[in-house]
Amino acid sequence: MDLGLKDRVYVVTGATRGLGNATARELTADGAKVIVTGRDEKTAADAASALGPNAVGVAADNSDPGTPDRLIAAAREH
Repeated sequence: MDLGLKDRVYVVTGATRGLGNATARELTADGAKVIVTGRDEKTAADAASALGPNAVGVAADNSDPGTPDRLIAAAREH
């Protein structure tokens, strides 16, 4: 099903496993670009790599006040 997501950028927190990863997988399958976040850089990078070239992994601590700005910057670059 084409939901018109091609080339749109989404930030999915907690996307290294579980529901977050399933969400990121479905978004990339429909052509979206996804910023995959997780608590550690290697885990986020591995999850993004498994999703393909439209995913980028970013380590993010959602309790850190600087995280939203970093994620927005990553989304703009992608």
